[in-house]
Amino acid sequence: MKNLLEKKDWYYYIYENGDTIELSVPIYTPAPGFDAIHTLTDPEKEEYLTKGITALENRIKDMEMNFTKYVLNSWR
Repeated sequence: MKNLLEKKDWYYYIYENGDTIELSVPIYTPAPGFDAIHTLTDPEKEEYLTKGITALENRIKDMEMNFTKYVLNSWR
């Protein structure tokens, strides 16, 4: 079961799913819109748990620009 850890509406959502942490970033194009989803690697997870969301800023930017490299979940 996913538990929401942190969010900034329409910018990012962070979920804990068992032993993993998932980062979800809304992508507005192509239509109808998607959430790009990335499961944090162990180093990313450790850095997030110690430094907070600032540790993931580069990952969020990459997800916005290169969303086709990530799992996409349609809003429909």
